[in-house]
Formats: sequence, structure tokens, C-alpha cells
Amino acid sequence: MFQKMSLILTICLVLLNSCAKEEVKTQSQVIGEWKLASYSIGTAFDVDKDGTSHINLLNEMDCVNSEILKFETTGILSSNEIYNPTIEISKSEIDNTYDFSIECQEGVISFATSFSQIDVDTFQFNDKEFTIINNSFNIVLVDEVKIYNEDFTAILETRDLVLTYSKL
Repeated sequence: MFQKMSLILTICLVLLNSCAKEEVKTQSQVIGEWKLASYSIGTAFDVDKDGTSHINLLNEMDCVNSEILKFETTGILSSNEIYNPTIEISKSEIDNTYDFSIECQEGVISFATSFSQIDVDTFQFNDKEFTIINNSFNIVLVDEVKIYNEDFTAILETRDLVLTYSKL
């Protein structure tokens, strides 16, 4: 009887241990530091007026990008510095050109929150889901960017802001 109980207990422990290792293995792909690699509103613009347009607005703005998200094994996501420029965009209703006014934010904005795993490649924090593909993920902020008429009295259109992070 004792041998049967020992065998059953050993099997249970092996199964529990293998399940725990699988959970750690899948979660481990998000654990670590992720740098903001792209800040896009879906269209290439020449914000700095140097003759070259980029879809990644990080290549067009002079603001310093030090944003790094840190995912910890404890289920905590934190960042000590958030990339958060103030961007005002207007669109000419005459020739459909865009004008950008950008103010870089000084100082540090930081946060900490929890994250959870939804499936093997998909995670969630603050009601935002993201899927890791090739060591990067996107967070889409729907209708985050508003584009105004030239005197900023009416919103002409909105754009999603897509933030892309790459693993360091």
C-alpha cells in the first residue's frame, strides 16, 4: 500500500513539476527588457522637413527615446521613462498637406502595473493585448492621434498610434 501511494505521489509531483516548467518556459519569452523601436500613425511623413519621409516617427522627431519596458517573472511590468511627446497635427483642407508641431516632454514619467499571459505568445496589460512575433510586439492605441483643421477647431480624422517594441 505504501509503495502504491509513493508511486502515485511521485507521478503527481513529476506532472506538476513539468506543468510548472512549461509555464515558465512560455512566459520567459516576454521576461526582460523591451525598447520602443517604432512610433507610427500608419503613413510616412517628413516631419523634420529633410526631404525623407518615414513611417516610424522616431526617425523624424528630435525627442530622445529612452523608453524601455521591463517584464519581470513576478508578473510586474514597469518602465522608468516613457516616450511621450506632445504632437499636434493639422491638415490643410486646400491641398491636404499635414503640419506637425512637436514638443518633447522633459522629466521622467514612470509606471508599474501587472501583466498576464493569455496564451503561448499573447500577453496583456492595462486591457491591451499584444502578441510576440520574432522578438517584437505592437501595442495599438486606437484613434489616439487626432488630426485637426488648420485653426484646430475641428477634428478632421483620427489615426491609430502603433508602438512597436523590440527585445533587448
